[in-house]
Amino acid sequence: MRKTTKIISAALATVAMTTQAFAAGVCSRAEETAGVKAEILQQQLMVAAYSCHLEGSYNAFVVNYRPDLIAADGAAQSLFQRASAKGADDYQSFKTQMANDFSMDYQNQDNFCDNAQDMFQTAAEHRGESLSSLMAALSFDGATPFDQCTTREAAVTPPADDEMVEGGSSGAVHARAAR
Repeated sequence: MRKTTKIISAALATVAMTTQAFAAGVCSRAEETAGVKAEILQQQLMVAAYSCHLEGSYNAFVVNYRPDLIAADGAAQSLFQRASAKGADDYQSFKTQMANDFSMDYQNQDNFCDNAQDMFQTAAEHRGESLSSLMAALSFDGATPFDQCTTREAAVTPPADDEMVEGGSSGAVHARAAR
């Protein structure tokens, strides 16, 4: 498991370094940070599934952790949308970049599939537990493209600009209130 932890840490560092452009001075709230880390884990396991012929293990992972994965995806996407007007596109680019990085890891690391098998085994052993519990068991922690907010920053982060103009006859105030 120690080798797996080193691979995970290296992967997180690589992802963080190659995606700094997405950060744009925005900090991530705790749930958003957890969401981004969960997305990194899912991308790594998805690439491992296809590259190492572990599709069954990946499908079991997704089925077991589906509610947590859906929540994590929403939190991560929310962060990217707060960071940029093109947040949805940036988020998809981020996920694509991660998949590309993990594909390179597969090509450059002799023990990539062995480590992936260990990660899937750990996921199977934690079936029925939360995704955050699995991530703790995997020691899956490290840098993300966004710095984590302090408590004060998280409380005062302004909402994303929805490009509606307040007032006038545009009806924007009414439309916003109806949301």
